[in-house]
Amino acid sequence: MEANKTQQKLWKKLFLTGLFFLVLVLIAWLSGKSNQSGEICRLDGTGIVPITRVVLVDSNGEESLFCSLCCAKTWLESNEEIISQLNDGKASLTVVDEISGQEIDVSLAYWVESPEYSRRENRCQAHVFSDKQAAARYLRQHQGKELPGYLAGLGLRLSWAADFTLEDIHGEKQSLSDYQGKIVFLRFWSLKNPFVKTDLQNLQEAQERFGEQGFTIVAVNVEDNREEVLKFIKPLALSFPVLLDPAGIVADLYQITGFPTGFLLDQSGIVESSTIGELTADVLEPFLFSLR
Repeated sequence: MEANKTQQKLWKKLFLTGLFFLVLVLIAWLSGKSNQSGEICRLDGTGIVPITRVVLVDSNGEESLFCSLCCAKTWLESNEEIISQLNDGKASLTVVDEISGQEIDVSLAYWVESPEYSRRENRCQAHVFSDKQAAARYLRQHQGKELPGYLAGLGLRLSWAADFTLEDIHGEKQSLSDYQGKIVFLRFWSLKNPFVKTDLQNLQEAQERFGEQGFTIVAVNVEDNREEVLKFIKPLALSFPVLLDPAGIVADLYQITGFPTGFLLDQSGIVESSTIGELTADVLEPFLFSLR
């Protein structure tokens, strides 16, 4: 008798537990339904959620709606005449920035792919941003990759630092890509600048303060003699690499017009900002903090 009561209690407990989870599933399903706007994707009939909504208006004014970036891409690839209309400015295509929720023209968008889904229903892993820093930050944080021109070849591209290889002051070859994974301040400098000593001393202070936090200076001397550079920097005891660009080829690649000029690169090698003139560690610190 006692065993029957125990068994009944067990079944009652299991029933209530199952009922509880069923209610949770129902709530989640209803929540998903309530997030849908009632609009239907032209490609696969999926209900459209506003944050992943894509709107195409062709040259005849006909509107086509898509539930995700992936659906829009698949449909466009089968309708090349619409792509031609977009390139000629006869059609329009808008997407939604996934951070701000604002609708933007596709030509003003940055695209990133990551393991995270932007629309789980169709396993879409493409993401769209209107802000360069937001796109770069998402790429870093989610081990993503850029998808330039994801929709109809349109959109903006992230500012990747051009890679190069130069000899350092010891004659060893180094590439900018050797420092990928670190926050890099790429400094172009010349002995012709009367304030160069102060600038290099300020950068050495920054190296000492932030070096253990994954930061490094990469200093590129432009068009000076190796012996003169060695003589000048020896008393400064610089702990960051000094590379030599004797013909100014890399300086031309970066369109350097004055000294000193610097570029702050994130861990992926994307140019976050550029500066002209001397820079102190205190000025540099908030920019480094934003990239951690």
